[in-house]
Amino acid sequence: MAPCAPRAAAPATDFWWFAWARVAQMAALPFLFLTITSYSYVGLPPEKSGQASPLINVARNLGGSFGVAMAQTQLAQREQFHQSRLVESLLPTSPAYRQTLTQAAAHFSQHGTGAVDAQHQAAAWIGQTLANQFAYLAYIDVFAVLALFA
Repeated sequence: MAPCAPRAAAPATDFWWFAWARVAQMAALPFLFLTITSYSYVGLPPEKSGQASPLINVARNLGGSFGVAMAQTQLAQREQFHQSRLVESLLPTSPAYRQTLTQAAAHFSQHGTGAVDAQHQAAAWIGQTLANQFAYLAYIDVFAVLALFA
């Protein structure tokens, strides 16, 4: 069995906190979509609505596709930005880095890993933790831009 990584503190939330947050997040969507769809047909003669419906669907699908593509592009760019910023301060001579490496290696050694392998696993664990942080910060940036857009 592979040794586990050092654990972080558990979040102080439960299933219902996330469930109600999702309900609050989605509560306005029906009003948004009904309003947009209704305004799409304003001023359009009833006999033309059959021709307008596919065009509205194409516009909605293209808008969604472009939105997803732009969000994915921004996510990748912001992840690279945060990676360059966080890694530039990560030096092997840094006392914080050395202390974290020593503590993580000690953790892996306590779980049955040899000293050399524990050092490698500790360095890999630090790298994975930083990669998670890059992604987390990038998602925050994308959500902030989407919030401003909305």
